[in-house]
Amino acid sequence: MPLFQHYTRQITESQLADLNNIGKYRSGGACTAAAFLREFVTVSHWAHLDIAGVMSNKDEVPYLRKGMAGRPTRTLVEFAAYLSQERQKS
Repeated sequence: MPLFQHYTRQITESQLADLNNIGKYRSGGACTAAAFLREFVTVSHWAHLDIAGVMSNKDEVPYLRKGMAGRPTRTLVEFAAYLSQERQKS
């Protein structure tokens, strides 16, 4: 998710709290969530994956049953495998 200052300001500039856990506007919810998490992350390399829209299945994917599908899990496994292969090459 992009970590632009626009989203960080929505989280950090509050008269009521140290941090807001939602943004000031309706759009950019995933980006403001990433900005919120960044306030707690202490390492330089990290990722925020917004999987809310694809985590469950209704009838869209016929080979998955209804409910929690774990669809992003396959992508993450493939990504981790790719990264490990790249490290082995270098």
